[in-house]
Amino acid sequence: MYKLLILLFYFSATIAAQTPVQTYKNPVIPHDFPDPSVIRVGEDYYAAGTTSDLAPSYPVYHSRDLVNWERIGAIFNDPPAWIQGDCWAPELFYHNGTFFAYYTARKKSDHISCIGVATTKDITKGFEDKGPLIEWGSEAIDAFVFKDEDGQLYITWKAYGLDPSRPIEILASELADDGLTLVGEHFTLTDHSKGWRGNGDEGQVVLKRNGYYYHFYSVGGCCDNRCDYRIEVARSKSLRGDWEQYAGNPILEGGDLWKCSGHGTIVQSPEGRYFYLYHAYHTYDFEFIGRQGLLDELLWDDEAGWPYFKYGRNPSLQAEVPFANTVQKRETQFYDNFATPEKDKYWLWDMNLPRPVLTKNNGKLTFASEGIGFCFRGVNVQTGNYTMETAVRNEGCHLKGVCVYGNSTNLFTIGVEEEKVKLYQIEKGNQTELFSRTVDAPEIYLRVESINARFFRFSWSTDQQAWHAFPDGPTALDGIFLPQWGKGVRAGLLIDAKQAGDSGTFSYFLLDNKY
Repeated sequence: MYKLLILLFYFSATIAAQTPVQTYKNPVIPHDFPDPSVIRVGEDYYAAGTTSDLAPSYPVYHSRDLVNWERIGAIFNDPPAWIQGDCWAPELFYHNGTFFAYYTARKKSDHISCIGVATTKDITKGFEDKGPLIEWGSEAIDAFVFKDEDGQLYITWKAYGLDPSRPIEILASELADDGLTLVGEHFTLTDHSKGWRGNGDEGQVVLKRNGYYYHFYSVGGCCDNRCDYRIEVARSKSLRGDWEQYAGNPILEGGDLWKCSGHGTIVQSPEGRYFYLYHAYHTYDFEFIGRQGLLDELLWDDEAGWPYFKYGRNPSLQAEVPFANTVQKRETQFYDNFATPEKDKYWLWDMNLPRPVLTKNNGKLTFASEGIGFCFRGVNVQTGNYTMETAVRNEGCHLKGVCVYGNSTNLFTIGVEEEKVKLYQIEKGNQTELFSRTVDAPEIYLRVESINARFFRFSWSTDQQAWHAFPDGPTALDGIFLPQWGKGVRAGLLIDAKQAGDSGTFSYFLLDNKY
């Protein structure tokens, strides 16, 4: 019997040693998803992120395992009337059966960014806006809400970012239990008069553990290919007290494949593990794709009292899944045949342009513009190598087709205009016609190929078999001008209306991301 037990133990140990560790690969949200916020409600995780000037504003995602995320809606399907744009850094919070979203937006009235608040009982149905909550000088951005052990709520924010006469500070205030009102006097978490060393601090998170308040914050440049974003941490025995900045900072910074990591939030699993959802740029695709959503586990050195990331100071490329039996899934192809509303939640439009007017009938999409000029409707891309394709009716004297979109003044578009296939480049608002060909066919197929994020080739066909490319041969057009500060490039449909109501009729849209 003793020998049998020894053999059973040996075989069990051998099998356990041979059992592979289940892993996932970063990113977990593979497209432009800056400044992510994440919360847990029971077994459900919810995340939201920046959309800048695209709408619906602040997309909302759901997950049960922190690895696989599904888009379930947005904080605002229609931006509040007082918002001009710069829809940044939404922060989700759940309290007394209500979901709160504290978000940054620029006001139409004075063009100053402030922090608003919105609420909902059902996060899948969007939020009701309650208007601005924090208006602070020339700018107030990057809210984070913290509930202390005694139940008191606090809200923190970045202040003085546009004030040349003083350093940036992270400020805080008590928050009423209804989550909608500040209470008492504000105070600072980054007191420069007491030795705080700051470098544009923002994107803060506060949590309490083992008697210490820990303050995680991002420093450095965030938002273009010159960035050097990174995460630092400080601690204090009192939220209003003196903060000790960690001598080992930064605790997370860019590595070989992922650059400029920062501005995320921390969520605890039911077992008490800490996970940080944050953004970073892919080294090769960079700002053409934007800041993508990454996940890494945060551990603690209980002897020293400081946190560290499980896989070191650089974003992990591959990591152990948070929950056993998790299989990471990735949808690399986006296809919309316009027959159902299933894909509608993924489409975006530019708040600075006329809103698209859409009609679906018999598997066709009629895409019209409410105004004159460009009207754009697009989706996020996942990688620098992709193709998009559509078919559009060859009718009307205005342009309708597909578009690689930085913003309304920086784009490539190939479409049908006056029974011709035309290709335009718009750079800093200057429009150049690159190609024009008369085509006698009722429907034209259009295709765009992105090569290494920056280079593009355009094609058209009358039968989806014989494709005619521009430029000819192996050359491609340089799109270095497309990315705008802090925003990824989108792919989608475009109308250049000569009068309100001009439209295009499309049969399908395909975006094929190639990893």
